[in-house]
Amino acid sequence: MRVAGVEVECPSQVFRASVLVVDDDPLSARKLAMTIAALGHGVEIARGGSQALKRLSDDGIDVVFLDIVMPGMDGFEVLRQLGLQGRLRDIPVIVVSALEEEAESVAQALDLGAEDFLPKGYDLTVLRARLGSTLTKKRFRDRELDYLRDVEALTRAAKVIEAGPFRPAELEIGHVAARHDALGRLAAVLGQLTEVFYAREQRSDMRAKTLWGVIMLIVAGGLIGGAPALGRIAAELGGGAIEVSVATNLVGALGCFAVAVWRGRVPKLCARNLSFCLVAAVVFGCLYRVWLNVVASQVEATTIALVSSSRSFMVFGLAALLSLERPSGRRVLGLGLGLAAVGAVLVAQGSMETEAGFGWTLATLGLPAILAVHTLVMAWRPRDLDPYAAAGLMMILAAGLLVVIGLASGEPVFPSDAGPQLGMVLIAFGLAIGLAVAVSLEIVARAGAVFAGQVAYVQTLAGIAWGMILLGEQLPMLAWGALGMVILGFFLVQPRQAGKEFSVTIPIAHRMDADPAGEVTGRRTA
Repeated sequence: MRVAGVEVECPSQVFRASVLVVDDDPLSARKLAMTIAALGHGVEIARGGSQALKRLSDDGIDVVFLDIVMPGMDGFEVLRQLGLQGRLRDIPVIVVSALEEEAESVAQALDLGAEDFLPKGYDLTVLRARLGSTLTKKRFRDRELDYLRDVEALTRAAKVIEAGPFRPAELEIGHVAARHDALGRLAAVLGQLTEVFYAREQRSDMRAKTLWGVIMLIVAGGLIGGAPALGRIAAELGGGAIEVSVATNLVGALGCFAVAVWRGRVPKLCARNLSFCLVAAVVFGCLYRVWLNVVASQVEATTIALVSSSRSFMVFGLAALLSLERPSGRRVLGLGLGLAAVGAVLVAQGSMETEAGFGWTLATLGLPAILAVHTLVMAWRPRDLDPYAAAGLMMILAAGLLVVIGLASGEPVFPSDAGPQLGMVLIAFGLAIGLAVAVSLEIVARAGAVFAGQVAYVQTLAGIAWGMILLGEQLPMLAWGALGMVILGFFLVQPRQAGKEFSVTIPIAHRMDADPAGEVTGRRTA
C-alpha cells in the first residue's frame, strides 16, 4: 500500500510496539498490561498522569492506553499537555472508559486528540483490533512524516545550492539518498551531481592556482635570485655586512610601504601583527641578511643560488613534520629531483674538494635552512595584514634590530662613504628583497608553504643568470643537466589543494518566485 508516494505495510503487518498503560487502579492496569503483553508487545505502567508525562518525555513509547478518571492529573489534562508538545502530539492515545456511563467524557477525549477508545469491559478481539488499527495508522503517519521531512531536507538543499557558494557536505541529504524509492533516487542523483561539479571546480581552481603560482614564483625567484650577486658586488665595493643589511632593509621597507599605500592597505599596528613581523624580522631581516652578506663575500653567487634550491626540500620536510601539509609521493619525487640536482652541481663545481670549500659549503647550506624556517613563519601571517605592509614592517623592525646589534658590537651601521655605485647597488638590493618577501607572503597564503618553497628553484636559475651577467661566472656543462632536473621537479609539485573551506557556486539562470501579492515572478540570479 502507498501513502503520499511511500510504500507502507498493510494493516495485517503490525509491528511489535512499546505500550504505556496509564491507570491509577493497580489491578485494572496490570490486567490490561498482561493482555497487551500476550499479544506480543512490550508494556510499561504509569500510576498517574504526572508519571505518564515524565515517561513520555523520553523516547520509545508507540501507543498510550489512558484512563480518564484519575486523582490529581486526570486523563483530560494529560491529553491537553500532550497537545501542547509537538514531539508528543503524534503519539496515539486510546482512552479506556466505561462507554455507557461516560459517553460525553469519551467524546471530549476524542476532541482533545485521543485516537480511539476501549471500554473497560473490553473483549480480547476488540482490544486486538483497536490496537492493531491504531498501530497501523501510526505507521502510516510516521512514514508520511518521514517522507515530508525528507522532502523538506531536499528543499533546504536546493535553497543552499541556489543561495550561493556551498560545499556538498552542507546539503545534508545522505539520509534521504539512503531511501529505496523515487525520492531517495532523486537525492542520490542530486548528491552525485553536486559532488561531480565540486570536484570539477576543485580541479579548475587547482589549475588557476598553479598558473598564478608559477607566475608569482618566477617574479619572486627572479627578484631574490639577484641578491647573492648584488651582495657580492656590495661587499667588493666596501660595504660591511651590517651596513648593507641595514641600508637594504630600509630601502625595501620604503618600497613595500609605497606599494601597500598604493593598494589602499595601510598596515594596522596591533600586537598580533607586530609580533608576527618581529619574528619574521629576526629570522629573515636579521639572521638571513647578515649571513647572506658574510657568505656572499666568500662564495660565488652561482654556488649560493644552487645550494639555496635545497630550501624546497627543507620546507617540505618541516611542513610534513609539523603536519602543516600532507606529504605525497609526487611531491617527494619532485623535490627529491631538485635536491639531487644541487648535489650534482656541487660535485660538478668541485666546491667540496678543499677543506675551506667544504666549510663554506656547509655555511652556505645555512641560508636555505633559514629561508625554510622563514617560509613556514610566513604561513602564520594574519590574513588582515597586507603582504606588502607585512614585508615593510618586518624590514623596518629588522633594520632597528641590526642597528642595536651594530652599535653593541662597535661595527658601523650606515655606509658613511658610499659612492654612487654602492648606493645604486643598495637600492636595487633592498627593493628586490622587499618585493620578493611580499610576493612570497602572497604565495604562501594562497598556495601553501611547500609550493612557495619552490621559489628556491626559480631563485637558483635566476641566481645563475644574474651571476653570469653581473659577475661573469661560468658553470660546467654537467651543471646545466642538473638544472634540467630542477625544472622537472618544479612541475611535479603542485599547490596545496583547497581544503574544507573551498566552496562552489552553481549558476542558476532563472528562478521563479512568488511575490507578496501572490503572483509568480522571475528573478535573475546569475
